[in-house]
Amino acid sequence: MIELAMCYPSLVKENVGTEMLYSPLALAYLASHTPEYYNISLYDEYVGEDMNPDTIIADLVAVSSLSSGISRAYEIGDKLRARGIKTVIGGAHVSSLPEEALEHFDTVILGEGEKPWKQFLEDFENKKAKERYFGPMDVSLENIGTPRRSLMHNNYHYPSVMTSRGCPYACSFCYLTIYKNRKYRTIPHETILQDFDSIQDSSIVVVTDENFIGYSKKDSEDRKVLLNKIIKRNYKFIWGCQASINIAEQPELMQLMYEAGCRTVFIGFESTDPESLKSISKRHNIGVNYKEAVKKIHKQKIAVIASCILGMDNQKDDYHKVLIKELKDIKVDFVRVFFMTAWPGTKLHKQLEAEGRTTIDWDSLRKDIPTTKFKHYTHEGILAARKEVMDAFFNWRSLSMVILRWLFKDRSLMGLFIKLSVRNKLSERIRNKRANYVLQQNKNL
Repeated sequence: MIELAMCYPSLVKENVGTEMLYSPLALAYLASHTPEYYNISLYDEYVGEDMNPDTIIADLVAVSSLSSGISRAYEIGDKLRARGIKTVIGGAHVSSLPEEALEHFDTVILGEGEKPWKQFLEDFENKKAKERYFGPMDVSLENIGTPRRSLMHNNYHYPSVMTSRGCPYACSFCYLTIYKNRKYRTIPHETILQDFDSIQDSSIVVVTDENFIGYSKKDSEDRKVLLNKIIKRNYKFIWGCQASINIAEQPELMQLMYEAGCRTVFIGFESTDPESLKSISKRHNIGVNYKEAVKKIHKQKIAVIASCILGMDNQKDDYHKVLIKELKDIKVDFVRVFFMTAWPGTKLHKQLEAEGRTTIDWDSLRKDIPTTKFKHYTHEGILAARKEVMDAFFNWRSLSMVILRWLFKDRSLMGLFIKLSVRNKLSERIRNKRANYVLQQNKNL
C-alpha cells in the first residue's frame, strides 16, 4: 500500500466562526480518482485535527489551500520535504503563484485537479513526477464520479454537492478569473443523483455550483430535466444554491427548483450602485431592478440571501447606510457582506497592486478581514460599517419580519432562519475579534 495523506491547511478553526459552513469537495474528488492500493487519510484543519508534518507517516502528501492558509501549507511542505516525503499542492492561490509554491512543494497542480491527478500519480510511482501539471477548465465532467464522502469531516454544518462547474463571467474580483478557457459544464444526472442519494438523510444540503441555473437556454433546459429527476426521488432534505440574478426571469425553472426542495438562493448583488458594478465588470447586474427580481423569486417561495461587497472605489464612507436602506426596501431575507478583497492573479489584484493598495500578508487575505487600502474607508471605519449592516439584518425585529414574510408561504424555512440568526451572532463576534486583532498587529509593525 502507498500511504497518501491529504490536507486542507488552516490557521484558524472555521467551525467556530462561520454561520453556514459546508464541506469542501476538492480532495474528496481527488480521492475518488486515486487507485485502491493507496491508503488515504485526510486532515481537515478548517474544522478538525491538524496534520503534524514532523511525525506524519506518508509516502506522499497532497494539499489544497486557500490564500489565508497558504503560509501553513508552506510550513507543512518545508517540513515534509526536509524529511524526504514527496509533496504536491493545488488550489487557486498556487495556480496564480506557482513559482512561490515550488519553493515549498515538489509539484504544483494548476487548474482543475482530476484530469492531471492520475498522470501525476503514475509519474510519482515511477519517480518521474514533474514540477507542474495543468488541469484545463473546459474538459468534460462525464467521468468525474462522486466525491469520497467517507473522508469528509463531521464538524461541517451541512454536506455539499456539486452539479456543474465553470463561469464565463469576468468579474474583476473573482478568483475564478485566474483560470483561462472557463467553460460551463454539467455533471451527468445519474452521477448527481447518486451523490444526493448518499446524503439523503441530511436535513439541509448546499449546492456549490458557481451558478446552478447556467448561462444559456440550453443550460436552463438541462437543469429542468435534472430537477424533474430530483423531484421523482422525493428527497426529504431542503437545499440552497448560488444563482445569477436573472433567475428571476425564469419562473418555470424556479417552480421546479422549489418542488425539488430548493428553498434559498445566494445571489451576488455586490452593490446597488451601477458605477460600482461597472468598476468590477459585473455587467450582467447593471440595470436590474433588484426589488422586482426579489419579488419574483419570493413569488416562487424561494428566499434570497444577498451578497454585497463593501469598499469599492465608488463607495463613499456613508455607502453602508444607503445599502441598509436599499436592501430593506428590496426585501432580501438575509445578507452576507464582505470586504473588497484582491485575490492573487485577478484583474482587481493587478490594478490595486500597481496602485500600492494590496497586501502580501496572505494569512490575513480573507473576505472578512479588510486588507485593501480603500479609497473612502479606513480599516477601522469599514469594520464598523460592516457591523452596522449585519446588525441591521441580524436582530430579533428583522428576523421576526422575515419569519412573518414566510410563515404562510413555507414553514420549512423557519428552522433555517433561526439557526442562521443564532449562529450569526456568535460568528460575527469571532469575525470582528479576528479582524480587530489583525488590524492591531499591523499597527504594531
